[in-house]
Amino acid sequence: MPKTDISLMRAHVMFMLLCLVAALVGCKPVAPMTNVGASASSAHANHAADANSSVMSDSVNYMHDRGVKYTLYDLSTTPPPAIGGSIVDMLGTGGEKGCCLSLPKTWRPGIKLRLVWDEADRQQTYPEKYTRDFEVPKYDEPADLYVVFYPKNEVEIVVSKGEPGHPDWKGRVKETPWESCLAHHERKVCKRATAKLFDTESFQGYCTYTKEADYPKENYDGELLCTAVMHQCMQDYEDEPFCKGILWGPRRK
Repeated sequence: MPKTDISLMRAHVMFMLLCLVAALVGCKPVAPMTNVGASASSAHANHAADANSSVMSDSVNYMHDRGVKYTLYDLSTTPPPAIGGSIVDMLGTGGEKGCCLSLPKTWRPGIKLRLVWDEADRQQTYPEKYTRDFEVPKYDEPADLYVVFYPKNEVEIVVSKGEPGHPDWKGRVKETPWESCLAHHERKVCKRATAKLFDTESFQGYCTYTKEADYPKENYDGELLCTAVMHQCMQDYEDEPFCKGILWGPRRK
């Protein structure tokens, strides 16, 4: 018999013997060794995860004259990690969702947070830095966690399914920041606080341009566009002489 055939036969016999041994021991793989403590810790972590809900962080600012920059810390661990934060404009009404926080599905006392913030207006950031510790207020079910800023350095932590103005809003002031401002100040004061979307620089002399000879009238209705841009300016500034001065002023070079 050729040596090649003998080698193949030996290999076949060895394979059959290995299969026989595997069958005798039940063909069960050897399980890796595990750390009992680590397994218990993992089980505890999985149980904790099942008992928690993931929620978003958000913020609201009822101040018409100051914006806020803040960071939120979790005091349950040392050192406390940052779990949220944002820059909130004057009369900011929420919507700047941050991901993600974990709250127990059933509220329990003693969930502590630390808030660090400073304030600024349109001209400067004030040097004072404020720090305050809070306990998460009682809630019926987990929902987004809001940091709510009020005048005179007052702050509230709110767990709420709805934002200001919504029937489900849990904050102490039920109106939106804009509505609350109008209830206490003249409209022009509140209007100055809102973010301006109209770009006065880009639209300098826009209506003047639509009346000039080099404006591409074959493709655009200059009168209609000028009216639309005037409407945008009035939405932000509510000042007709100001908007006309921008749009009908010297053409931007």
